[in-house]
Amino acid sequence: MKNSISEKPSLIIVDDHLIFRQGLKSIIDIENIANVIGEASSGSEFLELLKIHKPDVVLMDIEMPYMNGMEATRKALEMVPDMKIIAVTMFGDEEYYYKMIELGVKGFIVKSSGINELENAIREVMMGESYFSNELLRKIINNFGHKTIQVTVEEPSNPLPWW
Repeated sequence: MKNSISEKPSLIIVDDHLIFRQGLKSIIDIENIANVIGEASSGSEFLELLKIHKPDVVLMDIEMPYMNGMEATRKALEMVPDMKIIAVTMFGDEEYYYKMIELGVKGFIVKSSGINELENAIREVMMGESYFSNELLRKIINNFGHKTIQVTVEEPSNPLPWW
């Protein structure tokens, strides 16, 4: 791991879609954001890469075949506890957000994000902060506001006197 945030971080991209990985790698290389040291198409392939490489940052898809991003994150952080993982997700993955946070993910960006947001996420996470896509936060807040809260009022077992 790097000692200084001024150095470009080393990065592994984990996503089951080859064209997405290749496109992301090209953008990261062209924009000089990080050194992409590996790519994996599944969580299990990623864990094999960790035996060789120790990245500063991992861009982790959640939904993948063979081993999903949640299981890969859990196992990877057991192997390299100080590794920083940013979940790169679709809006439909909302059910996994809280679980990924519990596992130790440092940030979330949606796959529809632009390069500036990706760069901000990597920079913030490398500085020890958490990063959550504004688009994602708005969606979570909107969904939270629409959840109904049920309140149950119980009658006391020893009622107070009427006077």
